[in-house]
Amino acid sequence: MGAPPSPARAGKRIRPRLDGPHAASPAPAVLALQLLGSWNRLANGHVALSAGCSCGVADSQLRVQDFEQDILDFLRVRHPIALRADSIQTLLTDLARRADDHARPVLADLARSLDSFEAQHSGR
Repeated sequence: MGAPPSPARAGKRIRPRLDGPHAASPAPAVLALQLLGSWNRLANGHVALSAGCSCGVADSQLRVQDFEQDILDFLRVRHPIALRADSIQTLLTDLARRADDHARPVLADLARSLDSFEAQHSGR
């Protein structure tokens, strides 16, 4: 028998946790780029409705990207650093360039938001 597949090959989330006592601490620029990849992947995905994914619902084509301004509004209320961003892509690109620890709280909040959408879509 071979070794079990790595988490990346099994399709599991490999992004490090940003909070908690055993949180990994990669550089904020790395976290921002990882979240940008997650956002780009999720942005065109559909949102799960109460009966399942909206992919098959003819009248309701809700995409994660449709919630972008809501996510940004949430981040702007909590983090002044997010006030000037007009998109999640712009926010994450700016945070990756800043590469300072002031970015960590906004990255943690955004990671939780994206994880929530990912969990809904995957049925977790």
